[in-house]
Amino acid sequence: MRTALILALAAMVLRAGLLLAGRAPDPPYFMPVHLLALVLIPFLAARAQLLREPQSGVPLLFRAGSRASALYAVLTAAFLLIYYRWMDVTSFPVHINALVEQAVAAGHAEADARARFERFFTPFNYASLSFFLLLLLGAFNTLLTALLVHKVLRRMA
Repeated sequence: MRTALILALAAMVLRAGLLLAGRAPDPPYFMPVHLLALVLIPFLAARAQLLREPQSGVPLLFRAGSRASALYAVLTAAFLLIYYRWMDVTSFPVHINALVEQAVAAGHAEADARARFERFFTPFNYASLSFFLLLLLGAFNTLLTALLVHKVLRRMA
């Protein structure tokens, strides 16, 4: 759990630091940071569980990893909501304007396109979608990691 907290804080500081430096990343370009965290967190949580209880089976290893991954997903989603609502307030309007220009070029009415995009591209929707995707990715990585730790690392210990 401590690892998830530390990695979530590191990702938050990195994103805020990039914003302060004037190099705020577009959301898809920051995803490798989250992917790396969601590979490390389940592995380190399962390894810690195995060190605490050497006879831990896959369910206990999965539970330890998924708790830590879920904590990371919750903290990241909360930060994304705060980040896009109060820190990087220009990101969504710039993205929406680009999409509206594409829709107008495709022959759609500007008012309708803008209304549709402004309803969908909001900080809350982005944070919610990120939460569920990070949770799903964390569960998948945790399952793979629990099996790996159970089958491979247990023999090395």
